[in-house]
Amino acid sequence: MKNWQTMLLALALAIFTWFLVTGREVIETWVEMPVIMTNPPEGMIIEEGMIEKIQVRLRGPKGLVGSLASQTLTYPLDVSKLSIGQQVVEIDASKLPFSSTYEIIEVRPNRLKLVVDRRTTKTIPLEAAWSGQLNPDYVLREVRATPSEVEIRGPETKLGKITATKVVLHEDFLENVPEQWAEDVGVELPDEIRASPGKVRVEAFFSAKTREIWVKLPLSYDEPRGYGVAVAQDFVRLLIDGPIALFRNNDYRTGMVATLVFPEDMAAGRHELDYQVALPEGCQLMRKNPETISITLTRK
Repeated sequence: MKNWQTMLLALALAIFTWFLVTGREVIETWVEMPVIMTNPPEGMIIEEGMIEKIQVRLRGPKGLVGSLASQTLTYPLDVSKLSIGQQVVEIDASKLPFSSTYEIIEVRPNRLKLVVDRRTTKTIPLEAAWSGQLNPDYVLREVRATPSEVEIRGPETKLGKITATKVVLHEDFLENVPEQWAEDVGVELPDEIRASPGKVRVEAFFSAKTREIWVKLPLSYDEPRGYGVAVAQDFVRLLIDGPIALFRNNDYRTGMVATLVFPEDMAAGRHELDYQVALPEGCQLMRKNPETISITLTRK
């Protein structure tokens, strides 16, 4: 029994001696820790240069160094004094979360080259446009966006270069062309920039191409009851403006009529009368030749 107690005491002394020797042994190691930004100014963003982790090479007692793996270690990077633009920020070894028991040998990287910006907003106008293939007999008259302005948000230095942006309506009209076409279209901006609203209503307005032509038409009329009519001429010439496609054949003439107008209670004698003109849809009367018709009205 006495020998057993002696052996247990010797074992305890051996273990204590091992811990004592091991604790005094100094070793080196690399420790990796996340970088945490602190005190950021409102709206500040770091465009380039920010890293997630740094590596620290240190020297310390073997026993303590071994316990670092179970600890949560971070490096606090104070960004409260950063200004807009490019700048160098040193990694401050005194802010590393190690006691004086450890010797800091090296930090990688030991400085950061940061590009700093500020997130802000501004209002810009929209330039509405249409892109597509169009029937050659038609023309684009107008493109407009609703609303006509949007608020954009992003880095201040990039927003300063943007004075306006486009919204483009993409659609082809090779055959039938509407007078008006509308779609919701996304606002075109760089990836870092956001618009509010992100989509706007874009409307495109089209019309047929037109040209002016002179047309000779027979003059039609019905004699007033109880009177005979002598007309100075039996035709008129009209200058009309109409769609180019309409004038490609003579069928358009079937929709044109020039009619002499007789007022009620008209007395016998010589008169200058107006005449009415009916035109196909899309046509406009530009000039009449003559403006009035000379007629002689006689009783029967």
